[in-house]
Amino acid sequence: MARTLSRFYFLKKDENKDKATLFVRVQDPSRKIDVQFTTRVKTSVPEWKAAVANEDSLARHRKNNPKLHDTLGRIEVMLDREMSAPEFDRERIKAEILSISDPEKSEILRKQREAAEAAKHEEERIKEEQARLIKEGIDAERAKIWNFLDRFCEEIKTGARLNGHSRYAPGTVKAWFSFRKLYDQFDKKHRYTWNMVDRAFVTKFLAFMEKNDYMVSAQNKYLVDLRAIVNYAYLDGIHDNDRAMQYFAKKKIEEGDKAIEIYLTEAELKALYDMPLTGKQDEVRDIFLVGCYTCQRVSDYNDIDKDCFTTTAKGTPVIRLVQKKTRNEVKIPIMNPNLRAICEKYAYNLPSVVDVILNRYIKDILKRLSETVPSLGKMVTTKLTMKQKKLEEDGKLVVERNDKGEVIMPRYNCVTTHTARRSGITNMYLTHKYTIVQMMHVSGHKTQKTFMDYIKLSSDEIADEIDAIANGTKSEVF
Repeated sequence: MARTLSRFYFLKKDENKDKATLFVRVQDPSRKIDVQFTTRVKTSVPEWKAAVANEDSLARHRKNNPKLHDTLGRIEVMLDREMSAPEFDRERIKAEILSISDPEKSEILRKQREAAEAAKHEEERIKEEQARLIKEGIDAERAKIWNFLDRFCEEIKTGARLNGHSRYAPGTVKAWFSFRKLYDQFDKKHRYTWNMVDRAFVTKFLAFMEKNDYMVSAQNKYLVDLRAIVNYAYLDGIHDNDRAMQYFAKKKIEEGDKAIEIYLTEAELKALYDMPLTGKQDEVRDIFLVGCYTCQRVSDYNDIDKDCFTTTAKGTPVIRLVQKKTRNEVKIPIMNPNLRAICEKYAYNLPSVVDVILNRYIKDILKRLSETVPSLGKMVTTKLTMKQKKLEEDGKLVVERNDKGEVIMPRYNCVTTHTARRSGITNMYLTHKYTIVQMMHVSGHKTQKTFMDYIKLSSDEIADEIDAIANGTKSEVF
């Protein structure tokens, strides 16, 4: 290395590069110190070599690059201070250099160290709590949240635990097993006990979900599950932490916090109905449309058979269902002629399609339909679900993003089995023929707030609706 006017230099392997990182060496033969440090500062190799060739060049370089030389000067001052200290601390010097050259990264690492320290303290606190339980003669296994949750899930699956007088619906069982999987990841060592359920515990649970990039809507869903399991255990006499229930408060959900929830318009549903299909695609299309025309969940519209068709006392043809999720009885008038035609097509014995197959096929069908119905291919901003994120990480899903880094997808790719219920409710609302109570009777909702969450209209669509009503041009088709 040639002698220059600066103690900062490039590594030999970097001397022919356009840009490289500057290094600095500290030496003290009496203390057998000879250590090279990276400054983490990158600069132009040709410019730096020219600058350190003579005093005038260096002076000009300082004038033209004040920020660079200020950083290097602060590193030099720090090195002189550290070399005069009684003890040479290599790791401390590295940390000091990082704080000078890249303060943002230094702050991130500092927070990570603090978090690790906090986690260590929390681990110690948990151990102390477990020791206290054992010392006081409490059955530690009975006190653990995981043990009750694990048993609860198995019992609702086998029917050993009932929901009132009925077995839990398959969808509900599936949801609880999903929560069990999440909680198992949160409490990997199964150490948390009922007495630990406090504000800090709930905050840590939320932080865990945020760290794993769960959408706010999903966080709220699992928070409700956690609150419910705490309450079930309390009612079963498993614990006496009667203050635990007051710590659960849902987060406010903004539109940007969740995956987009679209609905298919009447024109799009008509095009889907008229689309020539055969085989499994034909069945999937028909069952999906039944969901759109009945406003039901997939667990219900995918399970309609001949026994569901009946008439009222006045002879009105209806579909009678007891909804699996809520056990609500609903009677749905067969209002749409396309619904009647589909029912007649199968002699009222509608086929049943596994929801996973239905979910996959309907996207493919609508993708094909978008070639003649452009609105289905319109790109919309959305969020990835946890499953989609995993597929993207594994290279099994290619995701398009806009200039802001937001995920964008064609509308047909945002359709799921639940889009049918959302489409049916929104389109029924858009006819302006029915009262909220009448529509809730069809959908089976118990509260108006939950029902209105299914009305998926943009501000533009609402403005168009107001104009159409005011001018008497509103279509009367459902």
